[in-house]
Amino acid sequence: MRIFIVEEQLVQITKEVIDAHQYPFDIHLVTEPAAILRDIGELPNIYFLTADSADVAWQIRELDVHGYLIFFTDCAGALHDIVGQYIAPTAYIVKQEEISRSWDDIAFALQSVFSREMLRQNTNCFVFDNENRVAYEDILYFETIPRTRKVMLHTRNGTYIIADFLKNIKAGLASHAEFSGVNSYLINLNNVTRIDRKNGIIAFKGDAQIHAGRRVISTVYKDFQSQFLH
Repeated sequence: MRIFIVEEQLVQITKEVIDAHQYPFDIHLVTEPAAILRDIGELPNIYFLTADSADVAWQIRELDVHGYLIFFTDCAGALHDIVGQYIAPTAYIVKQEEISRSWDDIAFALQSVFSREMLRQNTNCFVFDNENRVAYEDILYFETIPRTRKVMLHTRNGTYIIADFLKNIKAGLASHAEFSGVNSYLINLNNVTRIDRKNGIIAFKGDAQIHAGRRVISTVYKDFQSQFLH
């Protein structure tokens, strides 16, 4: 996992924190926040951003849904503006006059990232918005909410609104063969009970069902056969 850092003065102290705790993080210094978007590479990453980088932060989040954003600012008063422009950063750090005095704050932020990433990688749950978790076995399907940057997650126990693009969720679940994705849906085949190709209906455990077009029905039916009927 890489740490993108814009301010060169933070490199040395961040390296000291990484070495002290033996974190599997590599530092990548960039000349400006926008440069991150051109070199974002393998995901997820950690991003050290200044308080005036909120616009870039939104673009980063669209590309790296599980990324960790850490904002640096010269004054505590700027934090209110960050909160108003961005959703749930991992940490805020107010830079001290002597940069070495920020060691503890950087260490705390990276420890939080490391803990969250280990939990995300070693769980049987779908993690979203950094805090919420739903067991894969409880997921019925995801669907895009038209004309928004949001997705509706339908589960056995209720629904959730996720501030993300469906393409990012599909990418994050690409290694899970039980999920079939086409057009504006991502469907958990393990919870499908019936596919009515004639009437365009996919039924799930419980009483949930969706009405879908021919392409969705055909793709899900083909994936369902491949998963369970071979």
